[in-house]
Amino acid sequence: MRIAIYHTNPTDRNAASRGDHYGQMFEDMLGPQMPDATFEHFDVVDALFPDNPTDFDAVVVTGSSAFVTDGAAWIETLFSHIRDMDRAETKLFAVCFGHQAVAMALGGRVEHRNIVLGAPEFDVTVQQDWMQPAAESLRLYSGNFQQVVEVPDTLEVLASHPDCPVVMMAKGTHLMTVQFHPEFSSAYMHRYVDQISDHISVECAAAARNEFDLGTGGTLFAKWATDFLSS
Repeated sequence: MRIAIYHTNPTDRNAASRGDHYGQMFEDMLGPQMPDATFEHFDVVDALFPDNPTDFDAVVVTGSSAFVTDGAAWIETLFSHIRDMDRAETKLFAVCFGHQAVAMALGGRVEHRNIVLGAPEFDVTVQQDWMQPAAESLRLYSGNFQQVVEVPDTLEVLASHPDCPVVMMAKGTHLMTVQFHPEFSSAYMHRYVDQISDHISVECAAAARNEFDLGTGGTLFAKWATDFLSS
């Protein structure tokens, strides 16, 4: 199985050595459960896209420090690729920025909101066959300043949180997105809070750090994602 990872996050040269490369995080999360898969990385933030995303069995779109509403040329190209994958029903798994990009590419709307930072527990409102073992709720890391506020007509909301009503979306058997982060670690989230400290209050940072140590259902979500991609 060939999986393309669209790396959408601008990173400094030390990101990989710190374990902070978003694309590598996904390979590390999915690879152990998909031993026959091969992963190809594309720095789409630098406009380095594959010629045809539908040549792959699946595509993963990462999170980003960029805003999906920025209007950059590479983001518009990403929207085009998402529409191509949707038409071809190529498997697509998208997280945070990727989740929002899918919504915008297919006719939804994304806006700035108060940051959702911590390890919130969200409700799974629509079960899917690939959600095994099943769970009625799940906790994942979060740190988003934007969120989906209008869902495309063709997508279904699978999960929700009071501060972020659209946590997960899906379409048919080929498209699944999530706003929060199964690929992040507690250690990375503490570094992330350091990076955004100028944009949040001391109280917000302290509350989030306390949540990080509660742990998350990232391992379970990784199994869901691999089962989704493999089905």
